[in-house]
Amino acid sequence: MSISLHIAKEYLKLSKLNLIIIIFFYKFCFLISVNTYAQETILKKEKFNDLYNSIVSIHSIIPNEARTSKSLGTVRQGSGVVIDNKNILTIGYIVLEASEITIGLSNGKKIPGRLIAYDFETGFGLVSPIVPTKLKSLKIGDSSNIKMDDSIFILPSPTMGIGSLAKMVSRRPFAGWWEYYLEKPIYTLPNNPAWAGAPLINSQGEIVGIGSLFIRDAVSPEIISPGNMFVPINLLKPIMKDLIRYGRRTSNVNPYIGLSSDDNSGKIVVTKVSKDGPSYKVGIKPDDVITGVNGQLVNNLESFYKTVWSSGNYGVMIKVNVMRNGKKMNFKVRSINRMDYYLKSNSY
Repeated sequence: MSISLHIAKEYLKLSKLNLIIIIFFYKFCFLISVNTYAQETILKKEKFNDLYNSIVSIHSIIPNEARTSKSLGTVRQGSGVVIDNKNILTIGYIVLEASEITIGLSNGKKIPGRLIAYDFETGFGLVSPIVPTKLKSLKIGDSSNIKMDDSIFILPSPTMGIGSLAKMVSRRPFAGWWEYYLEKPIYTLPNNPAWAGAPLINSQGEIVGIGSLFIRDAVSPEIISPGNMFVPINLLKPIMKDLIRYGRRTSNVNPYIGLSSDDNSGKIVVTKVSKDGPSYKVGIKPDDVITGVNGQLVNNLESFYKTVWSSGNYGVMIKVNVMRNGKKMNFKVRSINRMDYYLKSNSY
């Protein structure tokens, strides 16, 4: 099994025993995947063709003045999956603040779309065609029922990339620098480079997750294992009605304070302060080290977010303690609903 040079260099940092375990693990997964894939494709070739009728490509244009234009770009693309006769589920950053959305159907036809809903807590986004279009949906499955030895499939739109067989290798918390936290996302191997918005499908042809990220350590934080992270479909179920009716969730909305942070150094360092956001207005700056929230010590992103979010609904005042150049500083930050911070897009 070939290993790229940069990955090999990282492996050398690990103990010899760990390296042997990792190589054995990859060989085992590869052999199992090949055998299972051969069986699955022979038995279910017609079903796969049918599944692809419900998977679309999504191409978005974002205005230069949008708040996410610099961080996420003004041209974004990925995949989505039809979940009812007029709604398409995708990962939300593809369509956030979009002024123009184009949906590519399985028959090659391209139609204009619009943003129906976005949910920052999960990362899900919903789009729908502007023109009347017959859409064939896939059934929503149960992401809590996935087992480590189950065959699951990453199926991006064929115009975005190639579908692949995968295995779930872990369910552990994920904390993102953009005030984002998931308790039990789905980590899979091997990596599919067209993960963005691609549905994760079980052997019954049901949606169990939506592709969110490339992850370099899918198996464990201690093991270099390039894979993908999927947002579990079960997180959609309690907010589905709200998203379709209001374009956002109406309950359990986390208070937003507008900070990007990093805890890789063993402490929470502010890397960016969102312009005109709550923290920006009170004077918190990049390189400030966050030490406490509402009188409680915090030492990583998980504890930071959970403490902020346990303060109450958006609008609540958050007391943030920081160290700046060796000096202790205290700030009172009036939190907001993150949906109200971002621009209202023309497609929304």
